[in-house]
Amino acid sequence: MPRLARLTCAAAALALALPATVGAGAASAQTTPRAEDQLGALVGALFGDRLGLSAMDQAWLRGGRPLRDGQNQFTSRIDSSVRSGAVSASAATRLRADYSALVDLEARYAADGRITAQERADLNSRYNALIQTLDSGASGYGETSGAAAGRAAFESRVDAAVAARRLTRTEATRLKADYQAVIQLETRYQADGVLSASERADLDSRLDALDARVGDSPNATTPAMTARQRLAALDTTVTTSERAGRITRAEAADIRVELGDLQRLETAYARLNVSADDSAYLDRRIGELESRARR
Repeated sequence: MPRLARLTCAAAALALALPATVGAGAASAQTTPRAEDQLGALVGALFGDRLGLSAMDQAWLRGGRPLRDGQNQFTSRIDSSVRSGAVSASAATRLRADYSALVDLEARYAADGRITAQERADLNSRYNALIQTLDSGASGYGETSGAAAGRAAFESRVDAAVAARRLTRTEATRLKADYQAVIQLETRYQADGVLSASERADLDSRLDALDARVGDSPNATTPAMTARQRLAALDTTVTTSERAGRITRAEAADIRVELGDLQRLETAYARLNVSADDSAYLDRRIGELESRARR
């Protein structure tokens, strides 16, 4: 018997093995979505490889969350690539954020108890693109020269944060507007045909600050830190980077001076009802210091 025919017969046998309501639906060609899910899960579990289903497809059909479960492994691969010099720090930041957004999307797709074939195809496509980017060294990924090209991905992350209730719609609107402002600034910087080192550093720090405001850290269950928490963590980062030789003693001293200024500014802001522009300014300044301390 041909291979496809054998698989078809096996699938039919599985349909007969389902509960009576499911079997009857299959026989009458009026299978309910739930029955299709049960059949798909059984077929995927037993014949997934032979039917060309990926390991993730099979996990989804069984009700699993392979993207969520594989997040730590993906993050470890990124960290290893950063240590080897294959991936830049800015590219790593955006790879982690984009994977977190993908985990959020998986959760939304699974919210009704099942992930459709179309949704699985979408998740597979996005995942494979991230893997390909990481394997290729993420050349140019997340760099400021591509800020305009990264707008759609950034807005998708913002929308995912709203859906997960990490951001309000007002905060999301502001974030998208601020990202557009970075694109406009990039365009002005590129007017002479090239970005200087200082211009690139400025754009990177602004994008890093926006990433921090989105709050989609590698662990999607961890809420975004407040400005005060970020400043406290930054003090520790400076000490660690200085001891590791990533920054000089003089650089560490300069960062600590600015850190003190920002801590006083944050304290003053906490006593006032400051505007969104003031909050964005503080976020951007903290992001700049974080970038300097982590390089």
